Amino acid sequence: MIDQTLRLAAEVGEVHLLAFASSEASRSAVPGHVKLAAVLPMPGSFEVAANVVTNPLSPLQCQLFNSGAARRELDAAIRRLSPDVVIIDMVRLYPLAAHVRRAFPRVRLVLDMDDLLSVRYARMLKNRKQGAISGTFEKKLPGPMRMLARALPRVLLHVERPLIARLERKAALLFDAILLVSPTEAGALAKANSGALVLGFPPMIEQRPAPARNHAASLRFVFIGNANYAPNAEALALLDRVAASLKQRMPAPPTPYRFETAGVANPALKLENIATLGFVDDLGVFLSGDAVLVAPILTGTGVKTKIVDALEYATPIVTTDIGAEGLPLTPGDHFIRVEGDERLREALERLVEDASARADLARMGQAALDAAYGGANHVQLLSVLKRALGV
Repeated sequence: MIDQTLRLAAEVGEVHLLAFASSEASRSAVPGHVKLAAVLPMPGSFEVAANVVTNPLSPLQCQLFNSGAARRELDAAIRRLSPDVVIIDMVRLYPLAAHVRRAFPRVRLVLDMDDLLSVRYARMLKNRKQGAISGTFEKKLPGPMRMLARALPRVLLHVERPLIARLERKAALLFDAILLVSPTEAGALAKANSGALVLGFPPMIEQRPAPARNHAASLRFVFIGNANYAPNAEALALLDRVAASLKQRMPAPPTPYRFETAGVANPALKLENIATLGFVDDLGVFLSGDAVLVAPILTGTGVKTKIVDALEYATPIVTTDIGAEGLPLTPGDHFIRVEGDERLREALERLVEDASARADLARMGQAALDAAYGGANHVQLLSVLKRALGV
């Protein structure tokens, strides 16, 4: 999503990028739509510990990026470039944004967020499915905090969720505009903070050549995603249980079918009924032909990238309300809605057994693309970004 923001911003003005990254990443090629790029230094373990002691009401993930050296680099860049707008990626960089507001009060501040983390954490607590909640941050955690994240994820979630919720409310006061991937979440945050400019900024849907599609003779129930991410791992485990149930109920199915997943594998899941393909060379090929995206997402927030991928190729979708949230999709017309093992099994069994149900899949996939494209095309999203940037 940050690259989408950078690409569209480059159509409005000159884009410079300061990013927290490893030294290896600093040697990577700078995208053509970014004029200049530099790396911000992460705080060391001692500075993270000091941040926790001096700012106990700040979320842990903020402490991991609250670097004095990064603030100095940012100050120098702003003085040198005199930008009209500073875009901050994710609420975890709130301390840097607050510093910019104090030091450069005339600069317009825009927050670009994937989703409301407070909502994501609340759902994880409700479903009791924590998984690896530290995710890509784990290597950055000081030793004791890393042990806590692994051993007591629920405790960490209980601590982090209210701190993040508090910070999201403060962000609505600090920033001139906020971009949220999900228009639904944008509306909720705007309603809770009257007067704040909060805009839905979903992933852009690209117009791609329509792939050949035929569900008459066979079915592939496919999933896309990083299996180490807790909501994906939860969905894949559910899908594997359903696949096992279908195998028992239909030892000789009337229509051949199989289950496949593409993306980062997680050996700990021990999927016995789903073929794990890893990264595929061509996502369009993976989603074409007899493919049906099956995404029984129970925990995630925001707009799900896997759903957008399926939309771009007009691939029919079976998912939950959470899987489809943030998109203008109607169950029955644009996707097959399921919830839980039994409903998912029934939906997939019907597709295997009923030729008329399979015949409607291609129409449903195209209808979903048509419905979503209107609010997430290039022209629409550029207009949203211009409003956020104040131009």
